[in-house]
Amino acid sequence: MSDPSRRLVTAAARLLADRGRPGVSARAVAAEARLAASAINYNLGGLEQLLSTALEVGCEEAAAWLARCEPQVARLPATPDGAALALEAVILAWTGEARDLALLYQEAAGTEVGARWTGLWADFWARTAERCGLGAVEGRLLHAAFESEALFQLSGWSPVLEAAALRELCGQFGALWLGASPGLVTGACRIAEEGAGARPEGSLAAPALRIADAAAEVVAEKGLAGLTHRAVAMRAGVTTGAVTHHFRTIEDLVAGAIRGQVSALSRVTPGGQAPATPDGFVDALFFHARADRPSIPVLSRRGLFLAAVRRPDLARAGAVIRFAHGGTTRDSLVRLFRVEADQGVVVAGVLARLLSALWSACAGQADPAEARAILAEAVIRRPLDRLGAR
Repeated sequence: MSDPSRRLVTAAARLLADRGRPGVSARAVAAEARLAASAINYNLGGLEQLLSTALEVGCEEAAAWLARCEPQVARLPATPDGAALALEAVILAWTGEARDLALLYQEAAGTEVGARWTGLWADFWARTAERCGLGAVEGRLLHAAFESEALFQLSGWSPVLEAAALRELCGQFGALWLGASPGLVTGACRIAEEGAGARPEGSLAAPALRIADAAAEVVAEKGLAGLTHRAVAMRAGVTTGAVTHHFRTIEDLVAGAIRGQVSALSRVTPGGQAPATPDGFVDALFFHARADRPSIPVLSRRGLFLAAVRRPDLARAGAVIRFAHGGTTRDSLVRLFRVEADQGVVVAGVLARLLSALWSACAGQADPAEARAILAEAVIRRPLDRLGAR
């Protein structure tokens, strides 16, 4: 690769990580590389080819990073406990020391390069599971857990508290999905949820919830850049003053959009009501898992989170997105299964995260639909069988 090509690829990768695809233009890349914009066509055939090359190089760098990481992971206990420890340690390292690569990985989602990159992680977690005496399904569960938290640990809202919450989540995941030692419930997830304001469904008054629903629709259609008080007012059929009464700042509005998406997710359950039996709860979970693709709210929530990660003024809104997971399933989980309230916060959070990660975790499989069905069975039934019905 020539020096100008290398400079352009490096610049494109940096901007993709810093801004996301919507913020990357030929002019911006050329300015970052200190070259003329015409150099992009001359050296790499156009902006899209340049961005694809940047993702390819990122995938190669990730493979090298994993090759350095794997011998360190191999020093952990070769047990289910060691697998849970590996999950926590790798997530922290990937989103910390390799943060730019971790952000670039998120931008690769849905591309051919992204599928190959996902395959690298799938193979890594399969080897980790095998070394720890676990099977292929456990390797895929580890990969699904990684796909979820490798995204959400990018949050910069409260690093110490969020690291503590990650430990709690990995502990419960290890215990209920891998058969590791009982995970401690420290209260970190509950504190993070309360501190971020990621309240469960039903906490907003009806007028505010209608506006939050409208905000979620605006984001789904126009992205975060299109989310304004005026746009939401027009969608909701109310005045701009009514919107600002409930959501004073854009950060508040983003948080409201997330709650609107949580509300939308809850309303697509069969019958639209809380399950009355353990079997009904399981059926409701499988209803989501068997869809051909993630729901619009799930996709929008991911996009909103990545936008919030890149804007310090939206850090709290990003935390709302992260810790809203599980809010719609928690009450049913605690009511129908042998789990206490504080543990329910964590278990419902892990369950919701794993379900959201089904599609990305299976993207590189030969038959993604079949792979998703097998993984969904383990994601849903394992913890509930271990907890037991009331």
